[in-house]
Parts: sequence; structure tokens; C-alpha cells
Amino acid sequence: MQSISERLTTIWKERQSFTFLLVVLAVYIFIVVPFLNEGFTGRLLFIVFYFIFLSGGINFLAKKRKTAIVLIFIIAPFIILVAGIFFELPWLTLGVDLFIIVYCIWLGTVILKKTFSKGHITVNRIEGAIIVYLLSGFVFGLIYHGIYLLNGPAAFKGLLNFHRAEFMYFSMTTLTTLGYGDIVPVNVFARLCSNLEALNGQLYPAILIARLVSMEITSSKDH
Repeated sequence: MQSISERLTTIWKERQSFTFLLVVLAVYIFIVVPFLNEGFTGRLLFIVFYFIFLSGGINFLAKKRKTAIVLIFIIAPFIILVAGIFFELPWLTLGVDLFIIVYCIWLGTVILKKTFSKGHITVNRIEGAIIVYLLSGFVFGLIYHGIYLLNGPAAFKGLLNFHRAEFMYFSMTTLTTLGYGDIVPVNVFARLCSNLEALNGQLYPAILIARLVSMEITSSKDH
């Protein structure tokens, strides 16, 4: 059994983890990405972001039985990212994207479970819900980038360049169903993913709000 002080320490660490992760994601997507390039500085920033991001999510994923798996996500992408600075090979970049996509899906699943666990609606739950929403946009951005790496420039029309930043911009406009129309998916897989992301962008907030409200009503009745 945990003592009261141990429980409070655990809760405080979890709160810090939610806030830290949310801040890192927001800064990267809305500040770093618009100015990111695929040169040495841009790749270095991507490495820095990945490990800051990883450190923010490690509290949610690091369990005794999963420590080895978490270490794989620390060591393998680091080697690939560093190699990518010196060798511009598409398969290396694709490998990094795949690692991060799996990590984000894993992290998002864990956070969703915590967000919808029993109890009162707290700031943590709201932050967790926003984190998962931003993670979905981040994941789709990497998927679009992967589709480009596999199919070439013909997969999209209207791209100014082929950097991750361009696909992240397209992903966020699709997620929010803003859709300026400046970038158009042409490849069948790109179209499928953009439709799924737009659907997620519509349904996730509606379902989330309804679920959180019902949880708060149920929790209030129980007390």
C-alpha cells in the first residue's frame, strides 16, 4: 500500500508529465515546425525534439516489463537520426518516421486510458485529451511524409518543398478540417489518410466532450 505522501508524489509527477508533454508538442508543432528545414540545423532540432518528447512520455510508458521496449525507442531512433545527418537516405528517414508513429500511437493509447479512467474531471484529463488530439495530427503528418518517401512528389500537389514541416502543416489543416486547398493529396493512400484524419478531427472533439461531461455527471452523483 502506498502512503499518502507517495500517492501525492505520484500524482504530482503525473501532472508535471502531462503539462510538460503538452508544452513540448505545442511548441514543436506551432513554433519549431514552421521554421524547420531539412538541413543540418533542422535535423539537429528534430533529434532534440524527439528526445525531449520521449522524456516527457517515458513516465507513462516505463514499466518494469516494458523497460527494454522503451530503451529500443531511445537507442534505435537516435542511431538512425544521427546517421541521417550524414547520409541522406530515404529509408533511414522512413525508419525514423515509423519508430515515432508507433511510439506516438502507444503513448496516445496509454494517455487515453488515463484520461477516461474513473474519477472527477481534472486539468490532467483535459491536458491528456489535448495531447492525444495533437498527437493524432503529428502521426498523420509523419504518415504523409512516409507516403511521399515511398511514392515520390507525385503523391501530393501544391507542396512548396518535401520537408516534414510541409506535411505537418497539411496534417493540421486537415485535422481541423480547415482545408485551404493549397496542398492536395493525389495518391490513393494519401487521400484515404486525409479522409480518416478529417473524420477524426470532426468526431474526436464531439465524442470527447460528451464522454467527459457524462463522466463528470456520474462522478458527481456517486459523491
